[in-house]
Amino acid sequence: MDTAAIRKEIEEMIKEKVRDIGRPDLYREPMVGFVSVDDPSIVNVKDIVGPWHDSPDDQLPGARTIIAYTVPFTREVAMDPGNAEFSGLTWSEAYVIINKNFELISKAVADYLRSKGYEAATVTATNDYDPSDPVSSWSHRTMACAAGLGKFGMNRILITSRGSAVRYCSLLTTAELEPSGPYEGPVCTGLDGGSCRLCLDACPVDALTRWYDGGKFDCQELQEVYHEKMLEELKVDTAGTCGKCIAVCPLAYIE
Repeated sequence: MDTAAIRKEIEEMIKEKVRDIGRPDLYREPMVGFVSVDDPSIVNVKDIVGPWHDSPDDQLPGARTIIAYTVPFTREVAMDPGNAEFSGLTWSEAYVIINKNFELISKAVADYLRSKGYEAATVTATNDYDPSDPVSSWSHRTMACAAGLGKFGMNRILITSRGSAVRYCSLLTTAELEPSGPYEGPVCTGLDGGSCRLCLDACPVDALTRWYDGGKFDCQELQEVYHEKMLEELKVDTAGTCGKCIAVCPLAYIE
């Protein structure tokens, strides 16, 4: 099988696995992108994200391609945090379920690639950081951007052609797969002197305007507080999430 056919099989496999979750009330059809490890955004990832970020070889020696995919939320999920006192129950449920399934989806793709004679490596979908310094050694969001699935806006929200209310994951392979084209879709209206500040203003603890000056810790603490309050007041043990900055984004949901 040639690499073009392998690429197509991977795209269809990811879409099928998301359909198999059986929750069309939470998720829409995923988008899949590919980026070469020789792409400048990957070669320079430590300068773009930070020196703590792994290079592809750190994750998979000999890696040639990064496969990124995003799963867009439905309108109900995207709007949910904005209508909730704490974090939205539907939003939190969508997070929990897709994070568990990311592990299964990426493993299925990796197993498929190995069956074709290539090496592959999956990366933990979430919470792969030290709580005392919440930075991740591998940014799935950055990989999705590099693979042409979206473009960063304010607050490092990733705007995709299906909106900013999405979840993302990625994996690596030694297969040389054709890269996706550049992102062509809506972009954040708050950039380049734009006036939109809705995501910044929506943060209950003003974390986004001072992210690198303690804001990221306040964001993390707020999610933990919401988790405790939902457990105490709503009697629901769910994920520690917020999502209010996404819910107010004018581009949160795009058909």
